[in-house]
Amino acid sequence: MVILDGLGDLPVAGLGGKTPLEFAATPVLDRLAGLGRYGLVDPIGRGVMPNTHSGCGVLLGVLPGDVGRLKRGPIEASGAGCSLQPGDIALRCNFATLESDAEGLRITDRRAGRIEEHTAELAASFSHMDLGDSVSAQLHPTDQHRCVLVLSGPGLSAQVSDTDPGDHAMPAYVGRCQPLSDEAGKTADKINLFIDRAHDLLSVHPVNRLRVHEGKLPATGIITRGAGEEFRPENLVRQNGLKAAVVAGCNTVIGLARKVGFETRTDARFTAAADTDLQAKMTAVLELFGQHDLVYVHVKAPDLFSHDRQPENKSRFLECVDEALEVLDQAGVMIVIAADHTTDSNSGSHTDDPIPALFYQPGRVAERPGQPVNFGESLCAGGNMPRQTSNSLLLTVLQAIKSAPAD
Repeated sequence: MVILDGLGDLPVAGLGGKTPLEFAATPVLDRLAGLGRYGLVDPIGRGVMPNTHSGCGVLLGVLPGDVGRLKRGPIEASGAGCSLQPGDIALRCNFATLESDAEGLRITDRRAGRIEEHTAELAASFSHMDLGDSVSAQLHPTDQHRCVLVLSGPGLSAQVSDTDPGDHAMPAYVGRCQPLSDEAGKTADKINLFIDRAHDLLSVHPVNRLRVHEGKLPATGIITRGAGEEFRPENLVRQNGLKAAVVAGCNTVIGLARKVGFETRTDARFTAAADTDLQAKMTAVLELFGQHDLVYVHVKAPDLFSHDRQPENKSRFLECVDEALEVLDQAGVMIVIAADHTTDSNSGSHTDDPIPALFYQPGRVAERPGQPVNFGESLCAGGNMPRQTSNSLLLTVLQAIKSAPAD
């Protein structure tokens, strides 16, 4: 199963009214769709807007009833190798570019220019920071601008609001963390204290002075979201007696895989950006097939291009993905193309639109000569696979795996 993060998109005027996928030259995907089944998939349900951890979580077999209990903070902590203790609270964070004014901390870039270097040095500034009342904070960098904040101490609660306003609300100020329950006031206060201290420390950090000198955006603050406690969901793949592995460079997906008990394969060449080595990922997939019934490979870059409103680059990158898929096609394996959500390249935001998907089983569907297809959103809207949820698609795939003849 190839999970192309943010694959779905909306028509773009600059691409002749096509989506980036429809505009791209994708002969392998077109062939697989022409031989197999294709259609639209709602990651969670119609009208429900997913994100990376919920959309990928369902594809990895998290039960629909458990999706709401998946919080981004603990998932990111899992990917970063952090073992949360009872009572710990984890939050997904961004290094961001903040400027202080009379109204608060103004966000000039939610991702600090997608900072990639020296984030470990920045995070080291917060090693076991004492926030008072026996509460300490630890910041763990993951990939690019992403990081994880872990709060430890008595009387903490995950029932707090986000301080990250999200892309859709920009331009904006850092939100003040608010308690969402009576017992969460202490936690909200500690998060606000941490954010204020983080801005003070990062504003004068040597790494940021160097970034400014080099004409780059400085990472002068931390914004938070997705607070949660440790939770390990049930898993459909394992319930069906199947063994799975995940090839990824994205910390979120690695964290999800670890939470559901899948083997993970990562490598310095596997990044959560456009420089990821697609060929190396596909090679890793084939290496894992001998010991696993189902192998996932996750590719993050399509989502990043949409968030940055770069539909042409998204289209070109999807052409690179298509080329890399040739080795899987030649291997004669079942191939599923799926996604976690739609990301609109016009607005740079997630939407609740369904995503295009296909399911190819070698030898199961006769070739239909004379009927070329252009795999994409428009084709899938009238596809030969009914519109369904990601959970339903996964159940179909699992049944096909279980009924496939042994080699």
